[in-house]
Amino acid sequence: MSSKKFEIISLTMRYWFIGLIIFITLRILMEAFRTRQEQDYEDEGPFGHIIFFMVIFLASAYALLAYKNPSGFDKYTALIGIIAGIAFIIQYNLFRLVFPRMDRLLLIIVDTLAIFGFIMLYRFNPDLAKSQMKYFIAGNVALLFFILFTYKIRMNEIFSYILMGLACVLLLLPIIFGKEIFGAKNWISIKGYSLQPSEFVKIILIFIFATWFREENKFREHLPAFIFAGVAILLVVLQRDLGAALLYFYIFIFVYYIATSDWIIVLLAGGAAVLGSVASYHLFSHIRVRVEAWKNPWRDIENKGYQIAHSLIAISSGGLIGTGLGLGSPQVVPAFKTDFIFATICEEFGIISGFCIIGLYAMIVIRGVSIALRNKDPYKALLAFGATVALTLQAFTIIGGVIKMIPLTGVTMPFVSYGGSSMVTSLALVGVLEGVAIDATDNSNEDGAEEDDYKEDQAFGEGV
Repeated sequence: MSSKKFEIISLTMRYWFIGLIIFITLRILMEAFRTRQEQDYEDEGPFGHIIFFMVIFLASAYALLAYKNPSGFDKYTALIGIIAGIAFIIQYNLFRLVFPRMDRLLLIIVDTLAIFGFIMLYRFNPDLAKSQMKYFIAGNVALLFFILFTYKIRMNEIFSYILMGLACVLLLLPIIFGKEIFGAKNWISIKGYSLQPSEFVKIILIFIFATWFREENKFREHLPAFIFAGVAILLVVLQRDLGAALLYFYIFIFVYYIATSDWIIVLLAGGAAVLGSVASYHLFSHIRVRVEAWKNPWRDIENKGYQIAHSLIAISSGGLIGTGLGLGSPQVVPAFKTDFIFATICEEFGIISGFCIIGLYAMIVIRGVSIALRNKDPYKALLAFGATVALTLQAFTIIGGVIKMIPLTGVTMPFVSYGGSSMVTSLALVGVLEGVAIDATDNSNEDGAEEDDYKEDQAFGEGV
């Protein structure tokens, strides 16, 4: 198809896409704010399955990209879209059948975000989308594993020491054997595959903190967890990965405060974090570059401020409903498939879609906090809080960097950005949330059964 005809079709389909995106987001929002328990979520709403409209969105986007081929309609691209849509339906229904008490709406939110990523990555390069699908499959295996692990296994302090050692080894690997990318030395390569160990350590952190902070002990009894948190943050600082250091600090401080309500330690830790940030600014040149680019990207738009400036240009050029899928210029932003994928989505799908994505992450907060509050076990509740913090604060941190609210940190956008380590870890954290949700539902059902038995006994006694 000629570029002119494709442009006309893409411009027309903008309204179709924005309508679908708004509808899906509003349907999810309505369910997320419902006061009913998560297991009562009905798949059939007044307009049918949410997952059905998600698949229509995915298939429509791939069908449009199939027309982008200059030699004519690309049947292979259209087929990939259909297969991917069927795969999402199978994935959702398999988990729904195997774990009927899981939070199904949370899985729908995650799948919606992943669909955005698949569409944009295929639009950039079909090979990227194929690789991302492999990572998504691996991530679903991790999702399954951590549902079972969180639901069945309860960690103790002795096992947590083993995990502490494992985490330190993982964080030492990039320092010793890693390769430097954009100023940070946080990647290792194994048989052609690049891995980011700091991503996997996030999961370990959450389990360790939940184990040590589940009981309101004195400070000295929490000391091993404090020491480990300090060592983990120091190791990622030595990798010059300040984004991971910031995220580790978020997880630690939120889980600790939720468990203890200890403002003094939180303020002291916050002060230490500020001092560490100032020291990092003076020690690491790439941090200074990011801060200077954040302060005024237009001053050196061809060098230090290039990424931020072009990110802002891309977002603004998209307007409310976007330039149209396939009509943007994502290649002008160097990290368009990872750090700046939010900017490219806003460019081609519009700022309204950007707000919808932010809303989806906000709904993960709502679901995660709801799951944590419903579970009466402090250990499981802290796991849910920790996983929620890890997922959503990472998302809001990178979005804040892309729109110039805060300096760039180099973290990825969960479920959307390209990358195997990020996708697998993010889905594993969803597995933690789902495991806690299932456990909370089981406990709620048991309490309800005991209450019914008590009422029957009371009625029997009165009758006698």
